[in-house]
Amino acid sequence: MGTGRGARLLALPVAERVSMKALFNPAVWERVMVLAPHPDDETLATAGLLQQAVTAGAAVRVLFATDGDNNPWPQRAIERRWRITIADRARWGRRRRGEALAALACLGVPADSARFLGYPDQGLTALLLAGSEELLVTLVAEIAEWRPTLLVTPSALDRHPDHSALAVLVRCALARLGPDQPRFTEISYLVHAGPATHNWLHLRLCTEEQARKRAAILCHTSQLALSRRRFLAFAADSERFITPADPSACDEHHPVRRAVLDGSILRLEVVMRARPGAFGKLTLYVATDDLIKGGVRRAVVLPGKPARVNVHDVVSGAVIRQARFCGNWQRGEVLFPLSALLPAESVFVKLERQFGFFDEAGWRELPIVRPRLGIAPIPVAHPRETRPDPVVCCVLPCYNVATLCGEVVREAATYANHVIAVNDGSTDKTGQILDSIAAESGGRVRVLSFASNRGKGAALLAGFRYALKKLPFDVLVTLDGDCQHRPADIPRLLRAWKDGGAALIIGERLQLEAMPLRSRLGNTLTRALLRRLYPASPRDTQSGLRALDRSFVEEVVRVVKGRRYETELHILLLALDQQQQIRTVPIPTVYLDGNRSSHFRPVIDSLRIYWALLGWRLPVLHTGSFPQETFWAEDVRKYFLTKR
Repeated sequence: MGTGRGARLLALPVAERVSMKALFNPAVWERVMVLAPHPDDETLATAGLLQQAVTAGAAVRVLFATDGDNNPWPQRAIERRWRITIADRARWGRRRRGEALAALACLGVPADSARFLGYPDQGLTALLLAGSEELLVTLVAEIAEWRPTLLVTPSALDRHPDHSALAVLVRCALARLGPDQPRFTEISYLVHAGPATHNWLHLRLCTEEQARKRAAILCHTSQLALSRRRFLAFAADSERFITPADPSACDEHHPVRRAVLDGSILRLEVVMRARPGAFGKLTLYVATDDLIKGGVRRAVVLPGKPARVNVHDVVSGAVIRQARFCGNWQRGEVLFPLSALLPAESVFVKLERQFGFFDEAGWRELPIVRPRLGIAPIPVAHPRETRPDPVVCCVLPCYNVATLCGEVVREAATYANHVIAVNDGSTDKTGQILDSIAAESGGRVRVLSFASNRGKGAALLAGFRYALKKLPFDVLVTLDGDCQHRPADIPRLLRAWKDGGAALIIGERLQLEAMPLRSRLGNTLTRALLRRLYPASPRDTQSGLRALDRSFVEEVVRVVKGRRYETELHILLLALDQQQQIRTVPIPTVYLDGNRSSHFRPVIDSLRIYWALLGWRLPVLHTGSFPQETFWAEDVRKYFLTKR
């Protein structure tokens, strides 16, 4: 915040109370803009600054985000009514507008210097998380039109949700300003400060300025009924400001204490302190710094005990990923997958209780430095006995997954030396996205494209053949391009391969009850059939997250025909028939939005799988051996015809 275009003020030690005039002369700021979440914030936080700006001849603009109309307790106390209707709120909002104009008049600021945007009081956080384009466009237009030399905003660390949300929205608005915007200085204020210490900038007020500030505060009569003493305490001999802080990895005073980037995982240390009036479930919000222009908003409910937790999209409510919480109800660590966020230089984080108005702290900005693709050299495969780590190739079949495949491919490239993305005749923008990623990967990501859809099995085997012909690798990993598998689980499969040298390692989903019904039924039936035929069959027969030894990949290409979903079953059957070593690794059960991104047809594709199983086994039952090319329904039909 404030970097780049805005000049930075010198932050002074906390104990040193210095006049702000010693740091700058208000006359050099010809145009001052103050952003206030509610009527009264402009008086409590900046009445002295406004007076000195007016005295110096600066032009002033005060922008009110809301009318402060959702203010039920003072309204009930003054109007002696319990039920507050929409009309009552509108009337209260008009009253607070009038009080703000009267207060500005006491400070020498004319009424035409104020603008009221009229957004929902106590609703700015909801607008922030919903990605309100209208509010952001309005802020950009107001700042660009006024062209301030001094911008005064609420702090993102303020405990009032409207204050911190407006601060983040301003941050996004500043990122959208054009290159012709003149340089400005940005400072922030805290009306609802927490216990944390800050490098305060103190603006000294003379006796007359204090008196006028007190008179301006008294104009806000609607707020004095319940908060008179607290309000008048702001009429002190100085006003305090802070400079917007650069993103930092550590803040001992914020509930999100530390952030450490560990590969593709963002490790967040959180401290949950009990506060009077705040209770209920605790939610961690994570949002990219550009929330509207391609940004995301995620939420994780912290359980108070070690557990896997769902990462929800705030807008749709859909489960995007899974994170892990390690800790208890007092403190812990959240292992948040970066794949749940779009690429960004920083993110904002905030902890919020289900009940209780004020936050323990506001939004905190964290720096994010992602690994770049194509930087690390691509190693050459070595014999297994002399190689400490395998050379890994990933194959990802992709069909009409334009909104999902990009992050999967990018993250897979951080774990694999080679990534082969197969565009299986997609009709959306999947091919364009894959080509773009390949172009920036420095050869790490390669794209194979089909003119029309051939099926998942055909895409997998095309990737297998390409890898064997063109690339050095020791282990080949398959995963889907629709976010149903986490690339972060690839190291688990590789460890299992290194420990035992298995030919096939399967990522086994343990929480079958979390699967959609159609997937759960299919997996259960297939598992039951296979267990009857092959007692050594794994529990999860349909998982697409697998690791195959290179020698087994060669065998798969030689034996298996690829077409659609039954191909993965054929690969498993081949390993079982050849008595290859098979290992399983537990992985999370992840289904996004009821698995709507899947192109699996429950009836047709399930019948294909069972028909394929029958076609594989019948030759064994009747002849004691199986022809290596007998895998399809057509082969089974021919088999029956020859037996008649």
